[in-house]
Amino acid sequence: MRLSHSTQQQLLRIAAYVFLAVMAVLFMFPFYWLFVSAFKAKDQIFSLPPVLWPDPWRFSNFAAVFEKTHIVQAFINSVVIACGHCTLALFLCSLAGFAFAKYPHAPGRDKLFAFVLATMMIPGAVTLIPVFVVLCKLHAINTYWAMIVPGAASAFGIFWMRQYTMENVHNDLLDAARIDGCSEFRIYWSVVLPVLKPAMAALGIILLIGSWNNLMWAFIVLRTTDMYTLPLVIYLLNGENRTPFEMIMAASVLATLPLVIAFLFFQRQFIAGITAGAIKG
Repeated sequence: MRLSHSTQQQLLRIAAYVFLAVMAVLFMFPFYWLFVSAFKAKDQIFSLPPVLWPDPWRFSNFAAVFEKTHIVQAFINSVVIACGHCTLALFLCSLAGFAFAKYPHAPGRDKLFAFVLATMMIPGAVTLIPVFVVLCKLHAINTYWAMIVPGAASAFGIFWMRQYTMENVHNDLLDAARIDGCSEFRIYWSVVLPVLKPAMAALGIILLIGSWNNLMWAFIVLRTTDMYTLPLVIYLLNGENRTPFEMIMAASVLATLPLVIAFLFFQRQFIAGITAGAIKG
């Protein structure tokens, strides 16, 4: 029996929905496992068969995290560092992207942009020691600046903002602003930045995740407990004889929630920035 075209389309749509639902469950399961494990005893986390529902729910895991770690101060440090880094990076990347996109007659523009792109091929580990030495000379070790400034003007961010500016900021708009007497920086601040909001939101989410989860660099430049960030506090919970995995799970939930909230709040702008130019051709 041959199915009609409409029936075939309906079956394909149902199959697609089933596939997407299965994939969504697979991708969401690690977050579910992290959440429920934060309320389990240690033996329930590693028990076989796995315990999919805590019995009983141990809220004492979270109380232990607040009592035995400096997680409140670490949360404040992470917020200051992440917000400071994202703000500085968005300003520098959008300003550089605007310059590379809308000043075609600037001397050496193309060569400088090629050099910026070439830095993307340099592994990050290669620059750790030089940057650390520079920060030591500036007496910036164990400060917020050591976490905020390095990597703020990234090649990826500059390239991202340049491409978005080229496609969405029209030269006629800039010429009209110049005729009205705006300075070049005023044009960037009052005309270009409002247009770049979707791209900046998408780039901001990417930068926020990277800065919030930055463990290796924090481990290198932060020396005292009052400067520790959340990833560093969680990492230092690992012990030689006993590792409190229930506390690690609880602290990880506390560290993950701000990122989830930020994404939910900016998801429209993030999707708009990611898909910008997808239907242009």
